[in-house]
Amino acid sequence: MKNRLKELRQLHKWSQSDLARELGVSRQAVNGFESGKFDPSLDMAFKIASLFNVAIEDVFIYEASNPMQTLVKRFKKYFGFERFTEKAINAIKFARNEATRLQKSQVEPEHMLAGLLADPTTTSARLLRANGMTLEIETNDHSFESHGNLKFSPQGNSALELALEIVQLKGRKYIGTEHLLLALVQLAQTDNAALGDIFQRYEIDFEALSNQLVEKV
Repeated sequence: MKNRLKELRQLHKWSQSDLARELGVSRQAVNGFESGKFDPSLDMAFKIASLFNVAIEDVFIYEASNPMQTLVKRFKKYFGFERFTEKAINAIKFARNEATRLQKSQVEPEHMLAGLLADPTTTSARLLRANGMTLEIETNDHSFESHGNLKFSPQGNSALELALEIVQLKGRKYIGTEHLLLALVQLAQTDNAALGDIFQRYEIDFEALSNQLVEKV
């Protein structure tokens, strides 16, 4: 695969070892990516783009026969946009896994909420916990790996579309967990009874949480 990875790395004055450390892979892996010997996973491709703060298309030059192009097209077609932070991608993966674990046919907003709480290091999880939400969530070493490809329900898609609108209004480049959470809060206040019930169960102050999120996004 043709790409600008070496060019971008050199612009940052990084060695292959420096970049490998940032990405959490071996130097040999970086060398393989740069030379086109093998392709990075889709998640790694987005991680690389995020690291250099550019669109994925600004790193990789796709050819029609390249499998990476097919993956990215599917990702864009499915979600309608491509710029998630790594933690937001993990939240979405967890949501899908949670829906599968509960034997649901689609990913609902409440599964997305569980995904946002699953990683305690995210802005969204810290805010939710600070506001008293402590959902019992099963996590393990494989919680953020892809297991299946359940589609999002209409309400789930609405949450993703709201997150995109928030990012566009704020002029941001990437959709983070805080944007997903603000979208869920807005959805809970309008027409999602199941999600609203969860927030009410923990006596969440929508206005206070919304104000805290607006400061973050």
